[in-house]
Amino acid sequence: MKRAKFSLIGEITDFDYHGEWGDYNSPKPLKAFLAGLNAGDEAEIEINSPGGLVVQGVEMANAIKNCPATIVAHVTGIAASMASVIACACDRIEMEEASFMMIHDPWGYAIGNAEEMRKQASVLDQMKAVCMAFYRGKFKGRTDEELAALMSEETWYTGAECKENGLECEVIKSDVRAAASIVNHNFAKIPEAAAKFLASKELTDEGRAEIEAAKAKAKAENPAPAASAEPAPDWEARYKGASKKINELQAKLDKATLDAADYGKACEARDAAVKALKDFKDQVKATGYEDLAALASAVSSLKADLETSAKDLADTREQLAHLKSTRDLLTGGVLSQSASYSDRIAAAKSPEEREKVRAEKKSARK
Repeated sequence: MKRAKFSLIGEITDFDYHGEWGDYNSPKPLKAFLAGLNAGDEAEIEINSPGGLVVQGVEMANAIKNCPATIVAHVTGIAASMASVIACACDRIEMEEASFMMIHDPWGYAIGNAEEMRKQASVLDQMKAVCMAFYRGKFKGRTDEELAALMSEETWYTGAECKENGLECEVIKSDVRAAASIVNHNFAKIPEAAAKFLASKELTDEGRAEIEAAKAKAKAENPAPAASAEPAPDWEARYKGASKKINELQAKLDKATLDAADYGKACEARDAAVKALKDFKDQVKATGYEDLAALASAVSSLKADLETSAKDLADTREQLAHLKSTRDLLTGGVLSQSASYSDRIAAAKSPEEREKVRAEKKSARK
């Protein structure tokens, strides 16, 4: 059964151009090709590409993954960089024996301060993780650490070497087809044989004009959203404002953390106080008072009774002193020279002494 074929020849960009001055591919025609396939169909994507823009390449790879048909990548020349990701997104890979596949870390550039550079590095790390997700499905004999190292080293394999190094693929023993001219490639470790497939042609003014016309056509077919009447946002100001807000929120978080620690200590102190109160109530209950308020009232009442008794005793003593003074005046001080009978009885320390006082009193009366 003859299978439908799509040719991915040249760089991956956001516009399409195939002519004397090179080949450029965007996701649009590939997605249109895939949309015409159904479950049970088998289609071929012929690949001879040095890669290109990461976002567009990922869009192509995801479109292949979501297609219900069986998609076979047929690498006829080079599947480098994002083109290798697209190949690994297919259900099967066919490698010409003398073709090449290259995997490496995404790269890009940034202009700005150190924070902008760190932000760009973070984005590149995210892009690498996305690419690894596609490689992982085909390099099943490799760990994530090994794949990450191969990408960082910019690793090149021929068709035969791909299979030897863990890539699930079928190696086709046949002559390599002539490579299309590809411009603006820039690889660090490209083998001499692979360089022949990427023999670039210096662009003339005429060639640049054709390519710019293709870009303009792609832009016209996919116009950008209408510009808002509002002025363009000041992204730098927004970024600085966001950074300030982040710092403020971080400061609040730090304070909240300290407050939480203080709150924890307060809770511990509260729990200790609650336990002490419970222990005290248990002690109060053991004395017969089940209610602390009742105990406080009883203590207050007892205190009042003691104060009243003390006052009554003081009044009684004052009256007794007055009576003694009156007695002395009436008797001329005679009775005061010896203790009265009542005083002697009160001073007696034993029943025998009290009986002796009574006996003396009776004897005095006789």
